[in-house]
Amino acid sequence: MGVKFAEAVFNAAIGFAVGGGVGAIQSFIIKKGKEEAQRLFTKTVVSRLKAWGAPKLALAVGVSVAVALNYLDVGTQIAKQLDKRDKRPNNGWIDLY
Repeated sequence: MGVKFAEAVFNAAIGFAVGGGVGAIQSFIIKKGKEEAQRLFTKTVVSRLKAWGAPKLALAVGVSVAVALNYLDVGTQIAKQLDKRDKRPNNGWIDLY
């Protein structure tokens, strides 16, 4: 799966999980705080990766979400962190295995 596609999916899934679109992510972080946001985002991304059949990548989500919360575009950072840790690192694709 391409990193760009994964970015969009993660942003959309997280946006809907917090009760709005992609723009709701930043508002959610401000309103609930980083710890609550990290808990919800981790849960959302882990469930999506498991549904895609990628339990090993799901393990990297905790680190990815922690890094992503320091940036405005959470989905992009999660996708980049997952690409960095998959079978073929930094190739622009997230290898599901």
